[in-house]
Amino acid sequence: MRLPRVVVVLAAAVLAAQAAGAVDASSDQLETVRARIRSLEAQLERLDAETSAAAREQETLTAELDLAEARVRENELVLEASRSEAEQLRVQTAALAEELVARRALVARHLEMTALLGGPGPLQLLFDAARGGDLEAAVSTVATLTAGQVRLLAEYDQLTARHAERLAELSVILERAQEESRALDQRRGELQTVQARVDARLRRLEQSQRATGDRLADLRQREQALGRLMDVLASRERLTGREDVRRYRGALPWPVEGEVVQAFGRHYLPKYATYTVCNGLRFNARSGAPVLAVFQGTVAYAQHFKGYGNMVVIDHGNEVYSLAAGLASIQVRVDQRVEMGTRVGLAAPPEDEGNVYFEIRAAGTPQDPRRWLQLAED
Repeated sequence: MRLPRVVVVLAAAVLAAQAAGAVDASSDQLETVRARIRSLEAQLERLDAETSAAAREQETLTAELDLAEARVRENELVLEASRSEAEQLRVQTAALAEELVARRALVARHLEMTALLGGPGPLQLLFDAARGGDLEAAVSTVATLTAGQVRLLAEYDQLTARHAERLAELSVILERAQEESRALDQRRGELQTVQARVDARLRRLEQSQRATGDRLADLRQREQALGRLMDVLASRERLTGREDVRRYRGALPWPVEGEVVQAFGRHYLPKYATYTVCNGLRFNARSGAPVLAVFQGTVAYAQHFKGYGNMVVIDHGNEVYSLAAGLASIQVRVDQRVEMGTRVGLAAPPEDEGNVYFEIRAAGTPQDPRRWLQLAED
């Protein structure tokens, strides 16, 4: 039975309108992605500039720290030399003290000889000579003893003064060196604190750069995928069975309208004080909201599954599957061919932990659906 021409024309018009609407939606999404790409590129430039500034600051601090270390080492060498000099002075002082003891003994003997001779006056000398003594020898002896005492005492005073002066100089040198050492230690500690702060800042900047770079790469991949999708939608009514879903990763439509109440990944449950893993997304959608196929494929499963409720699994080819569960009703059957946007079921009444569950698996491994779906609005 052939359909009336009017019906065919209307159907074609509806399909064309749907395709045009899909192209417009994809175009808006593409512009959103491109705007975010520009924003991330600007952010990456700022991060690069800030990282360069931090790196220069780190180099400066490293140079200052090296200089402080060198000065500390220099100061340590000065202290070591001063201590060595002080040790030598102590040895010299001990030798000087022994010499002074010997000189004191010699002076004492001279004084005893002087006392035995009596006062060195002229009458004593004449008296000694009249008694048969040698006047010239007596005068010479007295003069020698007197000069020796004077010389010894002068040398003793000079040694004592030089000792005291040198000790004072060394005391000043050691005190100054110790003060400089303390100041340099403090400066070194300050530089190390700043160095640690700059290092932490560089690590944060590098992490931000990597994260921004990853997001930028993801958005560029989405941009390419959306561009391919728009080309397909603009050139034909629907995707063919030869299309590889992986080429459109990041451009697939969302399966249902609603708030994401649980994201992909590991989550802590305070109620049970434990962790759980979500292999997909949990939505809080309005009751009866349509749940759609995100890409063409063949229905591989369409019935109740324990723990998941009513569930539909679609085989998109190339070992990529999508799963929608928690449905109030199922509107497709096993082996049915579905297209992007085909209604596979309706959302059940809302629940605290979400009423629609969606998952994507590639080669048997759960994938983060956000990486496959179109960019969500912030």
